[in-house]
Amino acid sequence: MKGSIQITQAFLRSRRSVRRFDGRDVPEDILQRVVETATWAPNAHNRQVWRFIQLVKEKSRMALADGMGSEFMEALVAEGKSHAEAKAQVMRSRNRILEAPEAILLCMDTSVLDMYKDPARSRGEQLMGMQSVALAGGQLLLAAHAEGLGAVWVCSPLFAQSSVREALELPEAWEAQGLILLGYPAQEKAARPRKPLSDVLLRL
Repeated sequence: MKGSIQITQAFLRSRRSVRRFDGRDVPEDILQRVVETATWAPNAHNRQVWRFIQLVKEKSRMALADGMGSEFMEALVAEGKSHAEAKAQVMRSRNRILEAPEAILLCMDTSVLDMYKDPARSRGEQLMGMQSVALAGGQLLLAAHAEGLGAVWVCSPLFAQSSVREALELPEAWEAQGLILLGYPAQEKAARPRKPLSDVLLRL
């Protein structure tokens, strides 16, 4: 039993963020299984606020990349990047979205959240929903890893929610939280160092 637990822990720790893929298609049954496993993630009040959009059409991916790209460009220039530097960074992001074998947008459906007169409670409800979507996304990454897939969580949709909604014509209540790019890894990635447990664990 101890050995199997250690093997499982080692497997969980072996997941890496993968941004380069070998171009093979992901079989639809595998992708469906991965997303369904994600829906078994823990979530507040069992509201299951997550919504997954599989971007299967090039038109959809281009609309998403263009919508986010314009806001990204403005933000980079405002931060002091030159126009050329900003354009190059936006193009790298755009190419990743267009070239990944699979792309899944994670959204939160705010219509299923409770509304309160107290702003603090409403904010708490919003944060619980975001946590639920993040847990589903994390479980999706592990499910993909279990299938031999590589994946990476891209945060940019969070900073361009209106543009994402408009580009994909999503319901008004759906708020983009992240984009997961998936495929078969082009190469093995080495582990990046983690802080020692003593730096992140407080015992009281």
